[in-house]
Amino acid sequence: MQPQQFLDLVQCAFFESNTQRSSAEQVLLKYKDECPDEFMVYCASAFSNRGIQNRIRVACSTLVKRLVGLIHPPSNQIIWLACSQKTKSDVKLKFMEQLIDPENEIRRSAANTISEICAIELPRQEWPDLISRLTTNSKHTDILIKVSAIMTLGYICEALKTHQSSGISENDSKVILMGICVGMDLNEQTLEIRLTAIKALQDSLYFMNNLFKQQEIFTYVKNLILQNAICNIQEVKHKALQCLIDFVKQLFTFLPVFITELYQTTQVSFENQGEISIAAIEIWNTICAEMKEEIMQNGNQQTPESNAVDCCVQFFKKNYEGFLLPFMRNLLLDSGDVDDEYQGLSVPDSSCKGLAFIIEFAGVNTYELVKNFIQNTITHQQWEYRKASVMAFGALAEVQTKEIEMLIKSALSSLFTCLVDQHYKVKKATAQTLSRVAENYPQCFHGHDQANQMLATLLDQLNNKISIVQHLIWVFVYLTEQLQQFNMSIFCREKFTILQHLASTSVRPDIKNSEIALIDTAFMAILNIIYSVTDTKQCNDYLIQFFQHIQLLESGTQVPAEIKFHLEMGLMSAMHGCVVRLDDSTTPESVFESIMKTLSNVDSRVKNDYFYVLSGIAYAFKKKLSKYSSQLIAELNKPLSEPDDMDSFKTALFCLADIARAMEEEFVPYMNILIYFFGLIKNPNFNRELKLQVYNAIADIILGLKEKSFQFLGDLKEILKLGFAASMDLTKSQQNVDQDYAERLKETMTSFYTCILHAYCEPNVPNFDLRDTVDWFIIFCTEMCNLKLKPTIEYVRLTLCCIFDCSHFFQTVPETKIKLKDFITSDFVIELIRKMSQYNEKDYQECVSFAKQLLNDVYGFQLKLY
Repeated sequence: MQPQQFLDLVQCAFFESNTQRSSAEQVLLKYKDECPDEFMVYCASAFSNRGIQNRIRVACSTLVKRLVGLIHPPSNQIIWLACSQKTKSDVKLKFMEQLIDPENEIRRSAANTISEICAIELPRQEWPDLISRLTTNSKHTDILIKVSAIMTLGYICEALKTHQSSGISENDSKVILMGICVGMDLNEQTLEIRLTAIKALQDSLYFMNNLFKQQEIFTYVKNLILQNAICNIQEVKHKALQCLIDFVKQLFTFLPVFITELYQTTQVSFENQGEISIAAIEIWNTICAEMKEEIMQNGNQQTPESNAVDCCVQFFKKNYEGFLLPFMRNLLLDSGDVDDEYQGLSVPDSSCKGLAFIIEFAGVNTYELVKNFIQNTITHQQWEYRKASVMAFGALAEVQTKEIEMLIKSALSSLFTCLVDQHYKVKKATAQTLSRVAENYPQCFHGHDQANQMLATLLDQLNNKISIVQHLIWVFVYLTEQLQQFNMSIFCREKFTILQHLASTSVRPDIKNSEIALIDTAFMAILNIIYSVTDTKQCNDYLIQFFQHIQLLESGTQVPAEIKFHLEMGLMSAMHGCVVRLDDSTTPESVFESIMKTLSNVDSRVKNDYFYVLSGIAYAFKKKLSKYSSQLIAELNKPLSEPDDMDSFKTALFCLADIARAMEEEFVPYMNILIYFFGLIKNPNFNRELKLQVYNAIADIILGLKEKSFQFLGDLKEILKLGFAASMDLTKSQQNVDQDYAERLKETMTSFYTCILHAYCEPNVPNFDLRDTVDWFIIFCTEMCNLKLKPTIEYVRLTLCCIFDCSHFFQTVPETKIKLKDFITSDFVIELIRKMSQYNEKDYQECVSFAKQLLNDVYGFQLKLY
C-alpha cells in the first residue's frame, strides 16, 4: 500500500458518513494485522507531517493509540510487541518530536499516544530514559516544553491507571511525582502549567500509595495540594479541590493525620461558590462513602482503614454543626441550576447527599438541629424554604434508625401537603423525598392512619408532570416490593387499582423518548404486584388485560416506535409473571389462541421478550402447547441459526429447552436439532460462552426425551469427553479469563453428566453403554474438585451428588461397582464430605446425611467426620 492510499483510507474511515466508511475501516484493520510495522510507520509519518491537515494527523495518532494494545492474531501478542525494534524507535521519536508542535491539539494527541505506548513499555522496563527526559523538561524555561512535559506525565499516569498497571518502579514513580509537583508550585505564573500539573497529580495517585508512606513526600504533596485549594485563582482552586476528591479516596488511611487541615481548607468553600462548593462538599461525600464501604466490608476488624473510620466518626460528632448549617443553607438555592456540568450536580443536590452522610455518622445529636430546620421552613411563604425543608426531610430518610422512623411517622402527612404545593419545584423535591421514605421506611406508609388519603393523593398526582411522576412511580415500586408482609395495608388491598393506574400512566401520550425510563419503572411496580398475587383467577384477569394492551399497540399507529418498544417489553414481562402462575385449566382455549396469534406478530425488537413469555407458557400450558409446537420451533430456528446475535441466540435456546422439557416425548419430531447443537459444541471457533448454554439446552432436551433420544448417545459421550478435557486444560492456564471460564465450564459439565445419567439409566438395570463415562468422571472430579483449588461449597455439593448418582445407577455393573466403591471410600471423597459437614445450610447437611447412609448401607463404611 502506498502512503497516499493509506491517508485516503484514514480520511474515509474517520470522516466519511457513507457506506464506504465501513469498508475503509475493514481494510485498515486487515492491513494492521498483515503489515503492523508499515502500518505504524505510515501513522507516525503522517502525524509528524505538518503539511497534512490537523484532523488527519490526529486521526493517525488516534489509530496508534487505539491499536497498540490490541492482539495481533498472526503472532498472538499485542500489536506493539509484534513490531520490530526499529519501527518502535522510529514511531516513538516522531511522536516525541510533536510534543513541541505549535498546535495544542497535536501536542495533546502526541502526549496521549505516548502515554499508551508507555503503559505497555514501562512495566517491561523499556523506554528507560523517557521519564527522566520528561521530568527534566518539566523544569524547562520554555513554557511550551514545560507544559507538554507535565501534560505527558499526566497522561502516562492516566494510561497506567486505565491499564491498572503496577509495574512502574518506585524510583520512576518518585521522579514522575516530583516532575508533576514542579508545575504545582505556588510561584508558577503560567495558569496552563498549574492546571495541567494538578490534573497530572490526580491521575498519578493510583500508583503513588507506597511513596506516600514516606512522611516527607506525603507532607510535601499534601501541603502543596491544600495550598492550591485556597488559591485566589478560581480555576486552580476548583481543579485542586477536584484533585482532593481522588486524594482522600486513594489515601483514606492517611486521614487521621490531616483531617483537621482538610476541614479548615474546604469549609470556606462550602457555600456561595457554585462548582467550587460542589467540589468542596464532594470531598467529604467521598470520605463518607469510603467509610460506609469499609464498615460494610470489614465490620469490627481492626485495620488502618477502620482506624480512619473511627477518626472520621469522632471528627463528625465534634464538628457536625460546621457541616450541617452550610449544607442546609445550600438547600435554599435553586436546585434546577446545574453548577457542575461534568458531574451533572447542583449545590443543593450535593449538599443534600452530604447532609445525609453527616446525620448518619454524627448520629443522634444532629436530629434536633435538622428537625428544627424542617419545622421552621416547611410552611414558609417562600417556596425555596419549603423545597429546602423537603430536601432536608429526604436526607433524614436516608438514615435508618428507630428515632428517625418516629420522626418520619409524625411528619409524613405534612410531607404530603408539599406534594400538592402550588410550586413545581416543591412538588418535584417532595416526590423525590417520598421515594426515599418509601425505600427505607415502607412501614411508615403501610401502617399510617392516613394511608387511605395518601394512596388517593399519590394516584391523583400520577396525572402531574412527567418529571414529578418519574419519582412517584418509584414510591410504588418500593411500596409493592414486599406486599405480603403488609397484607392489611391499603396498598395491598387496592393493588389492582394501583396496577390499573400504573398501566394507564405507562401509556401517557406526553411521555417523550428522554423519559422512557418511566415506562420501565412502572412495569417494575406492576411486576411486584403480580408476584404478590397467588389467586389464579386474578392472574388470569391480569394476563388478559396485558394481552389486550398489546393488541391495542399492534393495531394502532399513533405510538412512537421507541415508546412502543418499551411498552411491549414491559407487557411481555408482565404476561410472563402471570402465565407462570397459571395452568391448562385456567385460560380458555379461545383466549389462549388469540394470545398466541397476537404475540407472534409483535415488533421484531421484542422477540427476545416474546421468547421469554413462551418459556413461561411452556411451563404453564403444557397440554395447549403441542398444537403450536411447529409454529414455535419454526420461529426459534432463525435466532438459533444466527449465534452471532448472542442475546437472541441465548433467549431462543432457553425457550427451546423449556418447550422441549414441557413437551417431553412429543418433542421427538424436532429432536434432530440436537445434531446442530453437537456441531456447535465440536466447532473450535464457536463462542465458548455460548457453549455453556448449548450444553444446558441439550441436557434439558434429553431429560424430556429420555430413551427416545438414545440414538444420540455416541455424540453425547463425545461432547461430554470434550467438555471434561477442556475444563481440565483451562484450569492450568495462566490467564485469569481462562481460569474463570474453567470454573463455569466444570459446573456445567458436572450438571450435564448428571442429566445424562438421569436420562438413560435406571436403578437395578445394568447400563453398559455408559460405564466408560464413570472412569472419565472420576478423573475429572478428582482434578476439578480438588480442595487445594478451593472449589465453592456449592460445587462440592454438585460433585458429591453426581458421585452418589453414579453409585445408584451402576450397582448392577460389577466392574464399575468395584471402582466406585474404591473411589467413594477414598480419602478424596471423604474429605469432600467432611468439608461439606462444616456448613449448616439444609441442602449441605442433607447431602452429608445421605453420604453417611450410602457409605454405611451400600459399602459398609463407617464415616467419621472429624
